[in-house]
Amino acid sequence: MSGQGSIHMARHRYMRWPVLVGLMVLVGAGFAVLPAYPAQAVIGGQKSSTAAAPWTVTINLWRQTDTYPRSGQFCGGTLVTPRKVVTAAHCVVDEAATDLGVVAGRTDLRRHEGRLRKVTKAWIHPRFGRHLENDVAVLTLDKPMPPQYTPLPVATAADTGPYRPGTRARVHGWGLLDNEGREANVLRSANLRVLPDRTCQRLNPWGDFDPTMHVCANDPVTGAHHAEGDSGGPLVAGGKLIGIVSWLANGTAATPTPGVYTRVAAFSREITRQLR
Repeated sequence: MSGQGSIHMARHRYMRWPVLVGLMVLVGAGFAVLPAYPAQAVIGGQKSSTAAAPWTVTINLWRQTDTYPRSGQFCGGTLVTPRKVVTAAHCVVDEAATDLGVVAGRTDLRRHEGRLRKVTKAWIHPRFGRHLENDVAVLTLDKPMPPQYTPLPVATAADTGPYRPGTRARVHGWGLLDNEGREANVLRSANLRVLPDRTCQRLNPWGDFDPTMHVCANDPVTGAHHAEGDSGGPLVAGGKLIGIVSWLANGTAATPTPGVYTRVAAFSREITRQLR
């Protein structure tokens, strides 16, 4: 899907230097460790629209919405009530809430359609970590979105079916189109399948993947996955938000590039408290 604007891209690499410094220390001590990186874009997907996914929104700096290329978009999010958006904590942790904007109904980021709302409050999980654990945030908008932008229900602890291995899921976003850095101006989506937790743990033996807070998915045939600019966006199954785009796991020939998502059901109580 698409990448971030150059200015904002630099700001949202906040966690890379600390991780890289830590990595060099560990390697120097004789450990082979690789960090989790924030997700970068939907690669290998298809064109979609906000009419088909009306709850998919962009997150940007609101002053840049209609002046910067691609509407100043740097992350995605999911409208879960008319005034609440769920996204990744790593998208907004370094921003003042009142600097943020959310746009619904803008399929093509080059156009000025859809509705813009300012953010008045950002709740970031209090145990969010720089290795992207507890990677969840909830934004409060200054005004409700119009009714045509239908909110997406949040998965709860009772929703075990969508997390079963092999379940069909769909990821949406405006991230990079390919590994060459081409940006997507139009919303894209990809059909994925949920992977077994043990597969993702095996691909990330240093422990970044935690099945109590993560779920991973991929397309075993095409290798489609999210990318830069898709962070914070929705993974949807069974008509519910089951995951938040977070980072990319290691891949193999048998398991091409799984995307790692915050397991929404694990945080449903905390999210629900923010929706009141």
